[in-house]
Amino acid sequence: MHRKIPRYMVYFILSSLLIGVGWYAHDWYQRRVDTAAHRRVRLSGYRFISPLLDVELPEGYGVRHEPIPFKYKIKDFVDSQLKTGRVRDITVYFRDLSDGPWFGINEGITYNPASLMKVPVMIAWLKRAEKNPEELERTITFREKEYPGVPQTIEPARTLTDGAAYPVETLLDYMLNFSDNKSMWLLYNNLKPAELDNVLNSMDIDNDARGETNAITAHGYSGFFRILYNAAYLNRAMSEKALELMSHQNFPMGIEAGLPKGVVFSGKFGEYDLEGSGNVKQLHEFGIVYHPKGPYILGILTRGDDPALQLEIIRKISSMTYTLFGANVSGSPKR
Repeated sequence: MHRKIPRYMVYFILSSLLIGVGWYAHDWYQRRVDTAAHRRVRLSGYRFISPLLDVELPEGYGVRHEPIPFKYKIKDFVDSQLKTGRVRDITVYFRDLSDGPWFGINEGITYNPASLMKVPVMIAWLKRAEKNPEELERTITFREKEYPGVPQTIEPARTLTDGAAYPVETLLDYMLNFSDNKSMWLLYNNLKPAELDNVLNSMDIDNDARGETNAITAHGYSGFFRILYNAAYLNRAMSEKALELMSHQNFPMGIEAGLPKGVVFSGKFGEYDLEGSGNVKQLHEFGIVYHPKGPYILGILTRGDDPALQLEIIRKISSMTYTLFGANVSGSPKR
């Protein structure tokens, strides 16, 4: 005589089988996504850029698959700094330039970009030089009495002399590498408004210039570096020149200080101190880190009361990102 299996046992066995099949299917799918070939055709032969010619993702690519597991370690650090009151706001933006996955932490916060906006001024001049390379040799004379006097807390190591004439290429060097506001003012005033507007509009940057404080998000600003790296707005020669210019930035206190010696970083820092804001300082840095295992964009924007603490936080996030990225990526460099 056969014993009848209780109904609850049947339900239990069926549920176990369904759960087991589900886990197996999930594991198979993730392994398929992780190992499937990603075809990206990039033009080689450049040091700072990697022009993207074609992209093909595998069939059924899992766009919701978590590609950057170390995001949460960075977020835990950011949260701890905010909780202890060491800084008022922190935003972090990261993008792997080899595969494209990215993450943002507090990315909805807006900041005044300050000297970060020297990058689109450079791009506008290099766009002009695409048509006429002699524009970079053109000289412009600086007149101290005409300069409105934009204050800088972090003084530039080099600046302009009253009555001296400078080639545009030298002004670009001073503006980017020493963050010299006099050079920025001279270059800006010798551009047509439409030239700068074309840079911002063509790159889909979410800069809101209404009022005196300006406003930009980390994700919006990252577009400058994504498009320069892919040589998607400037031609290849000028995109390479732009990132090479920024690789000489004289600011060893921020992201660069969190990297091992010899690792190339092409970036720009910005500082902003609004009068009447209760001594609140904004200090930011954005750029491309050329990690041995592949390049990535890192942007860190901060608002606080102590620039020294803000720089310390920027250095720590830079160091953590470099180490965690290296541990998360296997194999040879992807270019």
